[in-house]
Amino acid sequence: MLKNLLSAIILSGLLVVGCGSSDESSSEATEGPKYFEIMNAEKTYSMDDIKGAGLKGIKEFKTDAVDKKTGEPLTPGATNIVLGFFKGPSGPKDIEVRFYSNHDDAVSLGQDPAESITEKPSNLVGNSSVTTLADAGVGMKGSTKYGGYAISGNIVVLCERELQACLDFIEVLP
Repeated sequence: MLKNLLSAIILSGLLVVGCGSSDESSSEATEGPKYFEIMNAEKTYSMDDIKGAGLKGIKEFKTDAVDKKTGEPLTPGATNIVLGFFKGPSGPKDIEVRFYSNHDDAVSLGQDPAESITEKPSNLVGNSSVTTLADAGVGMKGSTKYGGYAISGNIVVLCERELQACLDFIEVLP
């Protein structure tokens, strides 16, 4: 009996150790899928680079748009904003590109506005989401969600439905 009890205790200990997880992996599980990335601090992109990467149907928007309720700028520090579509490996997706003077400005001035209009992957349901500029103007709520964003060099790239669309677009930039 003592032998069986000892075996059971050892087996239980092995199961606990084998099934345990580190803090890192458990925090990943609770955070959900990744929806943004910051990269390429040394890069500086131009409108020619964006066009060369295959952004089509480009529409330009004012950089001085303000929130109608608060009067606060929606894209502080942005020097240019364009919207178009990009035909990547997962099909055509709406892509919004916000230009800043440099990478530091893109991060410090562009990340909060991008974060505020990006739906986290766990919140995306069906086809409802945040409207693109073409539909309603910078950062307005509506029907097409930005499911991810990436900051690469001096640009913030907002992507329809998922981060992968941003990464696909950035991958073809010069």
